[in-house]
Amino acid sequence: MDLRLRRNRRETYEELRARMIAETSAFLTELLRHPELAVRIPVIPASTDRFPPSFAASFWQPVLLD
Repeated sequence: MDLRLRRNRRETYEELRARMIAETSAFLTELLRHPELAVRIPVIPASTDRFPPSFAASFWQPVLLD
């Protein structure tokens, strides 16, 4: 599913807005159908600990580069 933002130069603001809403709806619908595709964001309470730098790299690399 490729949902990258593509803008036609002749697209009006209203058309862009409608297309972005449709793309967001399609994205959310797909994730609701297939929750296994959702990216799980790990959480650590800010006052208790920190993630090691290697963890940050291993988490963000597939999210940003795939």
